Amino acid sequence: MLPVTEDSVRRSREAQVESWIAEAKKLLEEGQETRALDLYRHAADDLPGAPWLQHRTAELSRKLKQRDVAIIYYRRASTAFQIAEFPKRAVPPLRTAWALAVDGLPGSSKALVELASDLIYLQRKLGFASDASVTFERTNSALRSRGFSELGAHLLTTTPRGAKPSESALLDETPPPGSGLKTVESGGGVRSRLGRG
Repeated sequence: MLPVTEDSVRRSREAQVESWIAEAKKLLEEGQETRALDLYRHAADDLPGAPWLQHRTAELSRKLKQRDVAIIYYRRASTAFQIAEFPKRAVPPLRTAWALAVDGLPGSSKALVELASDLIYLQRKLGFASDASVTFERTNSALRSRGFSELGAHLLTTTPRGAKPSESALLDETPPPGSGLKTVESGGGVRSRLGRG
């Protein structure tokens, strides 16, 4: 009997994820998008550090009008891109999650504040100060129009909620009630050999 090693467990997990992705692609070709999303969610939850997998799951969730689920996976995609040292690629998924949260007001006010803080920080970190200002103004406008308190101006000058994303940022996301999502448990390294899968 062969000993179980961390590497063999990782390879087994990646093989399972690849199998789920292949099956999901077939289901998409057959027009079975909801079933495909279930498989993508399983795969994305098993490999939270695979940015393209997180992004694909978010896109399909958005297409199926599952806004809260899409926001979670867009956030995970953004974090995974940053961890993989592609910070500019982290902006679009975070911006999309932010837009979904704006559309979901008033119910998504907490998520909107968190997303706006993260997006403003990332835009500033990348040198996009004017984009950060626009995000700040648009967020405050959306919050104000629905009777919520505005974001503080300190977001444009200080580091919000920690400086760097970490693997725990991918794992700490609490799924919305009734989403069918499970909290992901850490299972190894952040980087994955799965790319645009």
